[in-house]
Amino acid sequence: MTRSTLPTRTLADRPDLEQLRRQAKELREAFRARTPDAVAEVTSHYRNAEPASFALHNAQLVLARAYGFQSWPKLKAYVEGATDQRLVAAVRAGDLAQVRLMLDSRPELAIRRGALHAAVLGRAPELVRVLMAHGADPRRGFYPHEEATNPLTIATERGYDEIVAIIRDEEQRRDVDQRGPAASTDQLFDAVRAGDDAQVRRLMTSDPSLVRVRQPASQWTPLHVAAFTLNESLVPWLLDHGAQVNAMARGMTPLDDVAARSGEVGGDGRTRDECFAAVAQALLERAADLTASAAVALGNGAWLSARHADGRLTNVNQDSDKLLSLAVRRDRPEILALLLELGLDPDERHRSSEGDEVAFSAGEPLWYCADSGRYAMAQTLLEHGADPKANVEASGTPVFIAYGQSDRKMVALLEQHGGVADPNVAGYFRETDLAVRLLAEAADQRVTAERLLDAAACGGDPEIVRLALEHVDWPRDDARWFAVLEQPVRCWNRGAWGWGRPRADWDSTTYRVCVGLILERCDPNIRGRITDGAQLGLTILHSVAGLRKPPPPDERVGFATLVLDAGGRLDLRDNLLQSTPLGWACRWGRVELVELLLSRGADPVEADAHPWATPEAWARKMDHGSVLTALQEHGRKDS
Repeated sequence: MTRSTLPTRTLADRPDLEQLRRQAKELREAFRARTPDAVAEVTSHYRNAEPASFALHNAQLVLARAYGFQSWPKLKAYVEGATDQRLVAAVRAGDLAQVRLMLDSRPELAIRRGALHAAVLGRAPELVRVLMAHGADPRRGFYPHEEATNPLTIATERGYDEIVAIIRDEEQRRDVDQRGPAASTDQLFDAVRAGDDAQVRRLMTSDPSLVRVRQPASQWTPLHVAAFTLNESLVPWLLDHGAQVNAMARGMTPLDDVAARSGEVGGDGRTRDECFAAVAQALLERAADLTASAAVALGNGAWLSARHADGRLTNVNQDSDKLLSLAVRRDRPEILALLLELGLDPDERHRSSEGDEVAFSAGEPLWYCADSGRYAMAQTLLEHGADPKANVEASGTPVFIAYGQSDRKMVALLEQHGGVADPNVAGYFRETDLAVRLLAEAADQRVTAERLLDAAACGGDPEIVRLALEHVDWPRDDARWFAVLEQPVRCWNRGAWGWGRPRADWDSTTYRVCVGLILERCDPNIRGRITDGAQLGLTILHSVAGLRKPPPPDERVGFATLVLDAGGRLDLRDNLLQSTPLGWACRWGRVELVELLLSRGADPVEADAHPWATPEAWARKMDHGSVLTALQEHGRKDS
């Protein structure tokens, strides 16, 4: 069956288990009666189902998958209360027995963000131990400050030594279980990634067991890495020395990883397709199973057709490109046409969220066409029903990326088939005339203006920001202002953040103008950043200090000055690092911002802070000597 296995039903706010059991019985009977809708749903989630033998437990499995769960027991556990939010609540309440009960039924809950943070912040060693034993990731923080906000960093920086010891002990145990005790494992993977074949051979000659070790996070073997880096000499050598040619890592074989890298230009002038062909051939000669993604990259339409005829062609791998997207990226128009004729979804709609909330992303094949200027393939997709308005999570619509590439020919093609330039296009790419037209034609000007405001603040267009603000009537303390205020300080479309071609010719001072316009309407101390249910409690001064890809120092000072002049407070602490804007500036080593904040009255000592959250503590922990000097010089001036 060619449909992707993804959620197609939405649970009620308060799902009832008995109702779900009735739904499963109804689905079983409808499928046995060959009702078209039931047949379509069953075959989307259950391979080779036969009406005569389709039992209730089969229907329950299909129903669970339709709701986004791997199995009926996991759906049942969710309905009975084993959810992300309830696990976090149990951790915060210190209810170890309840936490164990939830993780026994749904161990995957430990892997998601939230619960381990709560256990670390509550300084609860036994809860940390249980969560780590169930696979919690201590190195995963909150966007956009992942490294600074992950559980291990928080425990380390707060001096929670017993928590750090538990985390490191569990990580070491995982390392032993997953990749063996060899101390040279990290050296091995570093050497494979760097293409240092001589070092790889030396390490494996001294310890042959290294050929089958795995990286803890990715589960890749050395062969996966060598294949992904298209190392034509090392791949055969690893196979000669015992590497497993069909080893799986997150559902992908080394041959799948090779397919993921074909199509780009190699450093030696050869295309990645040429390198791919050599590595793929080496794997296939050593009995690698041909996979759907490899067949797409190799252009093996006969294999794909045969697989489809056997009912075994699927498009469900969530950790790599789907087959149509791969065909586009690898410039295989004949394979794209074949897959569409075989019935694969032209939008490749798939689940994009990892938690209990089900969210979808769609439109990637057409998005890749727009990104690379592949007009003929775009036309093929559109003729087979691809939606030019489909939204790829965090990346926009195909029309959006076509504007990002300044490709008016692609824009015209997409618009001929129903594509539309929305407020995001107008705001992000400073299309003022388009913004005026969209607002004039809007059925609800307020909604359109709010979308324009967010996009134009990010794109740095003061004219559109002014236009949008005329129709926005939020109170000064409305929480929505924070997200809008944060947009321009990222200087998104200068190439550091934006999709498409960098606009190096754009006037970057307009971002500061946008900040000033927004500050006229909102409280400069508004709090924001809710990530995975956690309220980080940042002010815009915190954001300026901790930007992941910061603007130049003079612009950072310019943003902070605007906020301070508007009444930005220096004594407010965020919820996670428990630090003031000065503390953040010290932690991230923004010496020019440290000097500005001190000159405007920031307290360099902060006697009321946690010992680990004072400005000096941050400067020392992060080894920012210039920041420490600035703090000390300011202290001498005061004395």
